[in-house]
Amino acid sequence: MNQPNDQQIEHWGREIRKSDRKAFDSLFRAMYPRLVRFAASYTREKSSAADIVQDTFVILWQKRSQIDSNRSLRAFLYQIVRNRSLNYLRDHANETLSSEWDELSSQPSHNLSENPEDSSTILSARFREWISNLPERQQEAFKLSRFEGLDHNEIADVMNISAKTVNNHIVAALSKLKDQYYHYQNQSNP
Repeated sequence: MNQPNDQQIEHWGREIRKSDRKAFDSLFRAMYPRLVRFAASYTREKSSAADIVQDTFVILWQKRSQIDSNRSLRAFLYQIVRNRSLNYLRDHANETLSSEWDELSSQPSHNLSENPEDSSTILSARFREWISNLPERQQEAFKLSRFEGLDHNEIADVMNISAKTVNNHIVAALSKLKDQYYHYQNQSNP
């Protein structure tokens, strides 16, 4: 399912507040895959990310009467997932990464070796690498903006920073990515 628009999420939030299970199910189905990917960007484990998102929706249902119509429900969900993911990392700091994540993260390199001529695949892999090398907060703001579609105010709520700081992180990330792209282009086309 495509990412629901803000009006649809607000509607579901109002209905969930009234204990509408159908609206809750619709929100869950629409947001679950993106939230799992977001959690996995922290945990590096798909199974733990799925558990975190499941717990997030349990929390939402338990606190449904407290849903604030003046606050973005999408940002609220991302904030819960972020906080629970960080707690997971803290609690599992000494555990090794799962083979499931290793398999997921190794897939782009397989694509590169299978299709060395495919420049878009190579460039896509480079961008993923460059994004992963950004400072943590820049990377988080950039991913929430560009991959999750959150606006600056929603990102500010998720990251517990001001919208201006979000903007600064995104501008800095874009500047670094642009510099790396130009460097890559100059190396590719001497």
